[in-house]
Amino acid sequence: MLQASALPRLLAIPKERVLKDWEKNAAKENVELGRDSGEHQNRLDTWWALKRPRNDLQQALKKLSRYVACSAVMKRPTFVFISANYLPTNALKIFAFEDDYSFGVLQSDTHWLWFITKCSKLTERFRYTPESVFDTFPWPQTATVKQIDAVAAAARELRRVRAEALPKMKGGLRALYRTLELPGANPLKDAHAALDTAVLTAYGFSAKKDLLAQLLALNQQVAAKIEKGEPVTAPGVPKHYPDATKLVTEDCIRPMRLGED
Repeated sequence: MLQASALPRLLAIPKERVLKDWEKNAAKENVELGRDSGEHQNRLDTWWALKRPRNDLQQALKKLSRYVACSAVMKRPTFVFISANYLPTNALKIFAFEDDYSFGVLQSDTHWLWFITKCSKLTERFRYTPESVFDTFPWPQTATVKQIDAVAAAARELRRVRAEALPKMKGGLRALYRTLELPGANPLKDAHAALDTAVLTAYGFSAKKDLLAQLLALNQQVAAKIEKGEPVTAPGVPKHYPDATKLVTEDCIRPMRLGED
């Protein structure tokens, strides 16, 4: 508490918005349980801190310069890199990867197809449910160094196209991605197509065959190997890649500095 009090303006926010409600919940719990301890009463010991701090996630992000994120609920596949200086809220789904290859796989149509097939929905929007989507999504198992580099390069180019277009548009990424629904030439559409091709190649999939069927078959192969205790390629940069740091670039959403617009 003493440490938190050293930042009075920051401490005023949870004091104003959180403390009163937590005190009410604690008092109600005390009456209902007839004792001075419980979930709500114990929470008053650290009322200024996050309710669910996700220490495991925080520890993972401390090792990174940036991480991949998407909205917990979305209509279009938009993944971004966010500076590790930001502590994410539960409105985001976080992927503890800082490399361009992993970003490329997650941003690809291959991952999006698996996502919308396995996820739950909130009205017409898709809800990213890690247990049913990420935990079951099979990553490329035999990607070569050349193929990994190709995915990473395509991912960087996609973000470059987005960064170049965003200052010219109102409405951010949502408005930018709406342009994919319009006819005519579109650099963003071309960048996505190039990324999708690179990811398909890394998987060894055929563009002429049913993509979901190929993913499901790979999912079953990976699951069978895991059950037998055989090695599989986990999410992220494969272990055989010589230097994963070469796949980490610097572009990401960063905190604004004082004086910046």
